[in-house]
Amino acid sequence: MKSIIVVISILVSSASYAVEGYKDIYIDREQDIFIHGIVCGKDFNNPAGLKPSYVYTNEDSISQGTYYYSSPYGNYSLTFKATENSSVMARGLLKNGQTNKEQMEKNVCIVSKLEGLPASISKYLNKVTLKANDPNWDKVMAEYTFIAGKPAFSDGVFEDNRTTARLDKADKEIFDQNQKYLKEVEKIFSEKYEKIAATLPEKLEAAIQYAHKTDGLLLGKTYPPIKEPEVWTPTARERYDDLSRQRTQTIAWDKVIQQNIDWFFGLVGKQNKLTATQLISKTKPQWNERALEQVATVQAEFQNGNSLELDFLITSSKVDSEIFDSLETINRKSHLIRNNPVASAKKPGIPVKLPTSESIDVYTPAEQEVIFFSLFSNKTMGDTYRYR
Repeated sequence: MKSIIVVISILVSSASYAVEGYKDIYIDREQDIFIHGIVCGKDFNNPAGLKPSYVYTNEDSISQGTYYYSSPYGNYSLTFKATENSSVMARGLLKNGQTNKEQMEKNVCIVSKLEGLPASISKYLNKVTLKANDPNWDKVMAEYTFIAGKPAFSDGVFEDNRTTARLDKADKEIFDQNQKYLKEVEKIFSEKYEKIAATLPEKLEAAIQYAHKTDGLLLGKTYPPIKEPEVWTPTARERYDDLSRQRTQTIAWDKVIQQNIDWFFGLVGKQNKLTATQLISKTKPQWNERALEQVATVQAEFQNGNSLELDFLITSSKVDSEIFDSLETINRKSHLIRNNPVASAKKPGIPVKLPTSESIDVYTPAEQEVIFFSLFSNKTMGDTYRYR
């Protein structure tokens, strides 16, 4: 112990005690906090006079500068200055709001472990890392502030709640922009919906005319077999397989068309002439998970006095799921990215650019008159019908 004391005493000259005012250092609550255990005293030759203390930093080591604290005994500051020995720093203590450096109580502190120190001193030279997103942050901090006081998170601010005004403002901007994005999507959707809905009566009439014109043309249609090549080369095999697939697809497509026609005439009758088509109602647009949906109902009136009502589900392309995040969710994600050592390589989000008409697709599957009725005959996509 005596040899260590002598070494420290030599390295820490009297000039080291000339603790001046340096930069003010405040703790960022959003970053990890290191709680350094140190031992300080006026004279290292008097081990009994060495007392343990704590210093809070956002760095792995104690920086040269002034740290501020609040305790039940009043506010105080600790000004540290480096010495020739990285394990030793000069410290100036000002209590009860003192600001005059002549009033400083000057000490020398062991701030990290030195080889040869006795266990009675080394046991205090520990460092605790308090992660910014530690669920027990308040509890851990309370244990140390009871002993050493609360660190200042900014000038005169000693509350240990997160000082996230700047960060929360950025998150709020993201949330507000997301709401504008959704409103713009709704505007684009409504404009495109109106155009699509306006064309449906005409498309329904064209589909009925196509059914009358095409019915029976597919019945008895033959599909010649694909002739096998005389020599099976790789190219011949590829050609044969392509033609076989095309034949299979043609048969399947013709079958779908005939099924559409059969369904339609089975419902309204082949001899029942169409007299009029019209758009009779629209629902309000609604979000379904990540897409906007709105129903447009088209009515076809027939000679027998009955009418066929078709409910077309018009849908938008899906929107990024994060656009729907609540402000609370945005806060949680951004805090995780800032504070998690794995996720911190990413950057917190930035406000999204507003969508354009080209970036939002709006459609209804009933675009081709040849399969116009398949939605209803198969009862898919949520489309419904009524014939009465």
